[in-house]
Amino acid sequence: FKAASTNWKQFFCKIYLPEVYAEWKVKTDQDPYCPLGELLGYSLKKQEIKLKELDNKDANFNGLAAIKNLKDDVGKSVKFSTVRHPYERLVSMYTNKFKDCVSHMFSNPEGVMVKILQIYRKTDEKLTPDQKARLIEAARIECRKPLDKRKIDKNNPYMNPMGATFKEVMQYIISNFKNGVWPDFHWVQVTKSCDVCSKKYQVIEKFETLERDHYFLLKTLGQENRYSEIAGAHGNPSVKGRNPHELVVHYFSQLDEYVLWDLQAVYKDDFVAF
Repeated sequence: FKAASTNWKQFFCKIYLPEVYAEWKVKTDQDPYCPLGELLGYSLKKQEIKLKELDNKDANFNGLAAIKNLKDDVGKSVKFSTVRHPYERLVSMYTNKFKDCVSHMFSNPEGVMVKILQIYRKTDEKLTPDQKARLIEAARIECRKPLDKRKIDKNNPYMNPMGATFKEVMQYIISNFKNGVWPDFHWVQVTKSCDVCSKKYQVIEKFETLERDHYFLLKTLGQENRYSEIAGAHGNPSVKGRNPHELVVHYFSQLDEYVLWDLQAVYKDDFVAF
């Protein structure tokens, strides 16, 4: 979950649901990293329609029983999750989604990036709420442009630096946790979102041994001959070539001890489980 997930979604979409994948892409114009859960649901619905049509045509065919068997088979499918060190995961998320606001995902008017800047960015106390709103909107507009096309106003505190800082994002995550707000799936605890303590997972991959664990998972699925299609495909493109441990040290050295203690409390269960 949120570690190597994009690559697995692309792999399963293309390999196991090729017809559905192609039709989905035409209908939605989404890129190859489409939501696997939605694709699977879409695939099941199509198969149900086919079974119902067959039930109407063939008096000897029990369509309802076939649909029940189809759903039962899904329940028996192999369950797996990919986990990594919580701090490495946070750094990967930050560099991919927040740093320099390279992702448009959080730069819409009601997005997380705007909320973080509104709460945590230090500004001149003389600025009125309307002035702050205009400055944030100016920063948001520039944020949506390519890096080399941006016009940075150094007098705009929301552009200096551009995008939320690592500390600001961590403060926001901690605040969500303390206030009982369900976290965004990019930083929610794995133990909280995947229910690893009560569900029976056949495979739990670890990012530190990902290549080996990829092979083990494919072997469990009886698809080890497809290993070359997923091997070496993992990695956050925004941090390729950088040592994950060094990146964690670099970013976490920007946090004070109170934020560090709070983060340790937020991800305590993930540290214990994995």
